[in-house]
Amino acid sequence: MKPRDTFDERAVRFAPAEAHFTMVVAGDGRFLGADDRGDLALTDDISDDLMWHREGGRLCHVGTSLILDLEGDDANVRLTRGGAEALPNGAGGAFALVHGPERMPSEYLAHLREHGWVVLVSVLAPDTLDALQRIAGTDGYTVRSQDRKRRQLCQGSALAKTAVEPISVWLSRSYMQTDDIRMAHSPGVGVLTPDDGKRTVQGWHSDYPYHWGINAHGKVPTPSGQTVMGVQRIVCVSEFTKFHGATAFKLGSHALDHGPPEEWGLAKDAYHPDYRAANGLPYNGPDADIIEAPAGSMILFDTRTWHRAGVNRSESGRAAILMDMTPAYIVPYADTSEDYRAFTESDGHDDLNDREKAEFTRLMVHRFLGPAGPRSVIGTHAELTERLPRP
Repeated sequence: MKPRDTFDERAVRFAPAEAHFTMVVAGDGRFLGADDRGDLALTDDISDDLMWHREGGRLCHVGTSLILDLEGDDANVRLTRGGAEALPNGAGGAFALVHGPERMPSEYLAHLREHGWVVLVSVLAPDTLDALQRIAGTDGYTVRSQDRKRRQLCQGSALAKTAVEPISVWLSRSYMQTDDIRMAHSPGVGVLTPDDGKRTVQGWHSDYPYHWGINAHGKVPTPSGQTVMGVQRIVCVSEFTKFHGATAFKLGSHALDHGPPEEWGLAKDAYHPDYRAANGLPYNGPDADIIEAPAGSMILFDTRTWHRAGVNRSESGRAAILMDMTPAYIVPYADTSEDYRAFTESDGHDDLNDREKAEFTRLMVHRFLGPAGPRSVIGTHAELTERLPRP
């Protein structure tokens, strides 16, 4: 171990949530909320008005004194109020009760705006998390090898449901101050395997489209100020701890509006095979931070934030999903069209409700405004890509 391999980063620990709000979903995927008068409404728009507490056979609305009685199971529940069915205008049929966030959406947004990062503790539903761990072959599925013959996205609906997780998508839109956002690349589970003390490790950088600290074409060359060009979502498929290789950050560095310093060990340098042997690990001292959070949590941060992959000193793989979100006017990092097309032809697509299908389409399909209007889908030209030399 080199003298600079001290693992002295400050650990910012988020404990498992003691309780979660409940959200109520109609058959088409819209959410049931109530205004300050207690009037019910269905909406796609995320707000504090959609948060409910479940108390036995009752739902108590967080912002009002409204109480609804429950009949049936969570996947097919009837809501009553004073003995009569409680339905907003235009609604019919049963509802589903789903796993909600630990805190109010407005609390998360206030923290994200003030600090440039926020953690949604255990925001994923347990069954979704379990399906992601199965795809990764980690945690409870370490004896199961990954299915490398099928696209991860098509191995059920878990990755798509994670991509459209409503609180994190709403936070991304609100923070970037535009409703028209896209996924810069397709979602996929990656596994950080145990470190052997010799392998190449990731250096410090800022994510797409800034790519400060990375040898990349098209990186943002100047500070972007009030214009935020990216929000990264890291999904903790496994528990994130320092020992297990959780991502290291310099929290608050987004406000500096420039990349990390050379002496911290940049990504463009650390990827060289001989870097680690000569220099040790990129900076891992007390001026860096590691967010520790339970599996099923999401870490959102301004993509200008300096960060690097952790070093997994445990004996098991650590799984995560990176989901870079950018405004629609940013050229995507990678083509998502083929993954989207394949998913729409898979069984997992049928597991999404109407809202989730529409949201996934909106996030994955990149279009440009041309003579035919905003209907032309952006994709790659495979033959031309192969013909042209690498830059």
